[in-house]
Amino acid sequence: MKTKEAIIQAAMELFSEKGYHGTNTKEIAASAGVSTGSFYSYYKDKRAVFLDSLIIYNNTLVERIDTYLDGVDFQSMDKIDFIREVIDSLIFSHKVFTEFHKELAVMYNSDPEVQALMDTQFDFGRRKTLDYLLKNSQGLKVDNIEAASVIVFETLNRVVDIIVFSPQTSDVEQLKTELAKMLVTYLYK
Repeated sequence: MKTKEAIIQAAMELFSEKGYHGTNTKEIAASAGVSTGSFYSYYKDKRAVFLDSLIIYNNTLVERIDTYLDGVDFQSMDKIDFIREVIDSLIFSHKVFTEFHKELAVMYNSDPEVQALMDTQFDFGRRKTLDYLLKNSQGLKVDNIEAASVIVFETLNRVVDIIVFSPQTSDVEQLKTELAKMLVTYLYK
C-alpha cells in the first residue's frame, strides 16, 4: 500500500507543478521511487491515478473540515468567529495542492468522469452544509434551510477560491471578515 500512496503523492505533486497533460507515467513512477512496471501494477494510466488523486484530495478536505467542526462548541462560539474559522480551514485545505486544484478546474471542463466525481463531491459539501444548519437551527431566519445550505456552500466555495487562486486586489482578512458578516446576517436573527 505504501507504493500506491507514493504514486498518488508523486502524481498530485507533478500534476500541480506541470499539469495533467504535462505529466507522464514515467515521471510519476520516477518521482514515487518505483519502476514504471510497478506504476502499471497499480494503475492502467495517468488518468486512473488522477481520478484516485481527486477522490483522496476531496476526502482529505472533508476530513479536515469534519475534524474542525467536531471540536467546535456552536452554542458558545461567536458566529462570525466561527465562520471565519471555517473559511480559514477551507483556505488551508485548498492550499495543500494549489496547482492541483487549478488543474481540477481544467479537467472538470474537459473530462466527463472528473466532472461527475467533482459534482458528487460538491453535492456532498452542500449536504454537509445542510446537516450543519439543521443541527444548529436555533436562531436561523431563513425560510428554506435546504436552499440556504446551497447558497452558503456556494458562496463559501467561490470566495475561498478567489482568496486562494486569484491575484489579490483586496485585503484577504477583510474579505474573510465581510464574508463571515454577510453569512451571519443572512442566516441568523
